[in-house]
Formats: sequence, structure tokens, C-alpha cells
Amino acid sequence: MIWAYFFIAIIITAISLRYNWWRKSESFKHARVLMYHSINTHKGDKFDKWRVKPDEFEKQVAWMAKNGFTSYTISELTKFEILPLKSIAITFDDGYGDNFTNAFEILKKYNFKATIYLVPNQKTNHWEHKNTKHISNMLNQEQILAMQKSGLIEFGSHTMSHLNLERASIEVVKDELVRSKQAIKSITGEECTTFAYPYGKYNDDIVRLAKDAGYENAVIVKRGVYKNGDDKFQIKRIGVLGRESFFDFWLKFNKIRNKL
Repeated sequence: MIWAYFFIAIIITAISLRYNWWRKSESFKHARVLMYHSINTHKGDKFDKWRVKPDEFEKQVAWMAKNGFTSYTISELTKFEILPLKSIAITFDDGYGDNFTNAFEILKKYNFKATIYLVPNQKTNHWEHKNTKHISNMLNQEQILAMQKSGLIEFGSHTMSHLNLERASIEVVKDELVRSKQAIKSITGEECTTFAYPYGKYNDDIVRLAKDAGYENAVIVKRGVYKNGDDKFQIKRIGVLGRESFFDFWLKFNKIRNKL
């Protein structure tokens, strides 16, 4: 009998390490900024990590709607002096075409807003060629304008070429920031004021250049919540991954992390 108890203890310990259900939940006074990429079926390669299946995305959005959360664009969220209770922001990096074909209908169904960070001069995600043989189309101008017209979608910049800014010269960083901002305005007709650092790579100089270029906020990939008074150019996000379960999503949403 003692061996049975020992075995059960091992199982419980293993589950507690894999799923951090025991962590204290983060207050809903703080906003959850969710980071997505592609909303698509899995293709059987490394990039499936960043492909959230459409039915899983809807399950997540439906759960947030049912539990009384309100969505805002990043620019709306950062303008609050005091964050509303149960506030969220949904963000999509890169600007995949499936954000329109798969995610947009779900967002409209639940009247949820989102911010999409575009790489405006790229037609495909060719920078992911090492991770997938299934190169994806990016949003085209017609899709972008249709989404913008809905009033639910804000478009931000993710640079002109999706490069690691920390490895680029000051001149290149400045050019990427300024030209992408101008390119997005030329597509949407509206000022582009929000930015996402490609690969989450940034430093003090890059932040300064983003401010100089006229951006008002920027998101990073570091895990966390957005709190009143936080630095608007280092907004933490919760990454939603395609290979994780809804329970993983629930843990991340409530406790910010699902694993050790």
C-alpha cells in the first residue's frame, strides 16, 4: 500500500511541476495583453508553436467574453489612467492573412478588439523558412482596410523587414521605425502609434528611437501583466501557443505562467 501512496505522490508532484495550478492568481485589476501570431490549422512543423487553431482561438475568446472581460486596443488600454477591471488586449504579431480569414470573424462574433502589428512591405513570412515549409501570406491592403472599417482593429508596426533590431545599426533601426510607420499610415490613412519589437529584442537606444519616431507605446515578449503606471514602451504580454491546451491558456491567463 505504501508504494501506491508513493506512486500517487510522484504523479501529483509531476502534474504540479507541469501545470502550475498552485500559483497565486494575478489580480484582475491588471490587464492581460495576449500575444498571438497565426490562427490556422497545424502543418506538422516547428512553426505550429505559433499557429493557434481557429477552434481553440474561439474557445479562448468565448471564455473571456463569458467571464466578463472587455477587450481594448493597445492604444486604448495605454490611455487609461486607471485600468478598468477585467481588461484585456489581444495582439497579433506579423500580420498573417489568416488574422483576417480565420480570426476576424471570431473577433466580430464576440465584439472583441485587437491590435495587429504589420510588416508592411512583406507578402509572406519568408523569415520563418527555417521553421516551416508552409510559408504564409500576409494581410493585403483590402483585408487591412476591411478590418479597420469594423472599428475593432488597430494596426501597429513590426518594422519593414522583421529584423532583430539589436543587431542593426542605429541608422538602420531609425529607418525601420520611421519607414514602417509611414508605410502603415499610407495603407490605413491613420497614424501608426504602436510598435512591437521583432523577436522581442530591444534596448534603451531602440526605445529612445521608437519615441523619437513618434510611437506612443510598444509591446515586448516578456511574460507579465500590464499595470497602472507601467512603462508604455515595455508592455509585457502573455504568449498564447498553438501546442498548448486550453488548461494551459487558463493557467497563463490567471496565473501568468503555466510551467515552472
